Amino acid sequence: MARTRRIGLARLLLALILFASWTTARAVETNASVGGCGGDDATPPVHPALRWNGDAPLGTRVVADTLWIFDADFENLVGDNAGWTSQDLSGVIGQENYWHKDTLRIRDFTHLGDSTWWCGKYDGCWVQPRGYGNNWVQCLSRAFPLSQWSSPGDDVTLEWDQRYAIEGDYDYGCVDISTNGGVTWSTLEMYTNINFAGQPGTPIDWDHATRGHPVFYLGAYAGMDVVLRYRFESDLVYSSQDETDNPPKHSVRDGAWQLDNIEWKVNDVTVWLDDCESPGDNGWVHEDIPTTGQTGIAYERAWMPKTMVESCAWRPRGWWMAAVDPVTGRVVDGQHSRLLSPPIDVEGVDGLIIAQWDCWVALSNDAHDHAEVLITTSDAAECVYSDNPLNEAVTVWGPYSWWYSPMRAFAEWDNGEDGWLGIMADVWNDAPAPYPESHGSGFLIDRVRVGTPADVRATEWEYGPWDAFYDTFDAGEAAAHVAPINVIDADGIAGAWVVASGDGGMTWESRALTPAGGDDWEVRMPAGLVVPGTEIIYYFEALDGAENTSTHPRKAPDVHYEFSVLPILGSVSEPGILLVDESYGIVPGENTQFTHTSEFYFREALDALGYEYDVFDARVPGSASHVHSVGPDSAGLKHYDTQVWFAGDNIDNPVTRQDQANLIAWLERASAGRERNLLLTGNRIGESLVSGSGETLDFYSEWLASDFVINTRMDTMPGLRDYPGGYDFLTFDDGLTHLFDDG
Repeated sequence: MARTRRIGLARLLLALILFASWTTARAVETNASVGGCGGDDATPPVHPALRWNGDAPLGTRVVADTLWIFDADFENLVGDNAGWTSQDLSGVIGQENYWHKDTLRIRDFTHLGDSTWWCGKYDGCWVQPRGYGNNWVQCLSRAFPLSQWSSPGDDVTLEWDQRYAIEGDYDYGCVDISTNGGVTWSTLEMYTNINFAGQPGTPIDWDHATRGHPVFYLGAYAGMDVVLRYRFESDLVYSSQDETDNPPKHSVRDGAWQLDNIEWKVNDVTVWLDDCESPGDNGWVHEDIPTTGQTGIAYERAWMPKTMVESCAWRPRGWWMAAVDPVTGRVVDGQHSRLLSPPIDVEGVDGLIIAQWDCWVALSNDAHDHAEVLITTSDAAECVYSDNPLNEAVTVWGPYSWWYSPMRAFAEWDNGEDGWLGIMADVWNDAPAPYPESHGSGFLIDRVRVGTPADVRATEWEYGPWDAFYDTFDAGEAAAHVAPINVIDADGIAGAWVVASGDGGMTWESRALTPAGGDDWEVRMPAGLVVPGTEIIYYFEALDGAENTSTHPRKAPDVHYEFSVLPILGSVSEPGILLVDESYGIVPGENTQFTHTSEFYFREALDALGYEYDVFDARVPGSASHVHSVGPDSAGLKHYDTQVWFAGDNIDNPVTRQDQANLIAWLERASAGRERNLLLTGNRIGESLVSGSGETLDFYSEWLASDFVINTRMDTMPGLRDYPGGYDFLTFDDGLTHLFDDG
């Protein structure tokens, strides 16, 4: 490994720390822009393990230049910033009661007269424009003085006529009775479609032999005053709202429940009859359900939200939409807040629809916080938020705090059917947090845009970070690796290739991608290119059916992907320096925007000091279940005498147990006179290893010679240790130390 003059390694590590601190104030530039807290010019998160210096977000669809037709930044309340709706959906949501008298479906049934009680509504935005909706709770009730009409021991019967179209086993009509004025209830019967398990089933019409005219013998209630209640409840899906009629069963057509000729008899004599003729309610109560248990937390405009300022080394500029407690700046127990965009006019758009939102995500699994972005469409503006289910739900990443700017491109848009689009932001808590401070700041939105590619027939690329090529010490493993990629074009894909170089772009080799079905392809590196000691840069190219060429990244080959087969500069005979990036985050640049990979300043310091080094990026840091979430193994570490590790702030696993074992095995070689220098940097390392029970090999206490001090007042502080791990790492096999050696 080529070196400049050799200085003491302890002095080098100190110089790295000082240089890194100094460079935060310098003007620096980088092509890498990989997410994190971000700012006005921040870009979508790119997995730092790939050291990608591309011009588009990795793991999302990449299309041609976009013509934006909707752009809301919340800086004012006009234009696209107007018409946004905030909802507090926590607790019991207020509902309109849809029990009413109606003439629906009574033709040819003369015993029904001119109307019946119907639990349903007319809605032109639904798939079936009349019937019942999702998540309904609808009650029709009335008090009856049976104490005046009967005495204990009398025969009492209740009967009526009915029809219903209620999804089997998921939606129900219930007949309830109460003897204490409605404080408590007993259910006499539950009705749902006749069905096989898991099927919506067949509804019941007025003339059904047994269910069309129920009769209940209620002698046990003789001499009592009672309240009778007809209660209908539906779940979140499959109703007239979101299902197309399915003849001949018509499972939810014109549902939910109709009643007529409700009659009480005592000793076979009618004492009360409601033939449900219009007008008038005849004493029946069908009131709207008020909201209860609301948290009062809804989306509203916020200037530089508190938790973002506290969490990052930058101050977010401008106005955001936030749904947090105004005092703590956090989500609260039981919260469910939703933000709805105004209907967005996309009529006349023949190609792809692109939706993009810039946001701050701080979700806590421990606090049971969740968030989602929901996309819905319709052919009419007033129906945008009536359609169910929604066209697409996009899970918002968590639980880490970071800037996030995803872009979603949807399939070919049929503007003859859907001329309007809506975007919802949903954040909710589904269980109490261990303590209030464990909540995050939820899902905060800075900008929402909708557009279409300027070239509507552009090729789309999707290349995910978890399956991409990764740094390795095993050339055979890299050569055998197969990565998936998704390529779409309206004109079809005639051919696709990966183009790669092992000499820094002086020469290039290509290899055809292998079709894997549909829009999926498989990527293999060109044979013979993947050899030890090589940094490989690569990009993709495709030819569509109209003979148009597309590359990904779009500015390739100047912008490209990269991975290395290590070691490049280190060897057993001439050990080198290795930077290991196992951090999930990034660091701020000179403008306080989070645009640098974690090892950026250390690379800059080593370059300025004239040192050469290798870099190993963990592919999926923090994923304990993934084989490439850890650092290099002992076979790779033997090529280096100096290592700098970037552990990030993942409290669950900054340095895995496997990493600890490998590092201990590497450090132990100091007992045989091998030079060993380790700098471990990151946030919350001690908390994770010690307090988080991540340490099982005494790595932190013995090999790093460190003690974890919790964030409380202490009378005494732990003392420094002279001999970490039991060895003097600055004395080598020649008995000399390089701490003050300038030669």
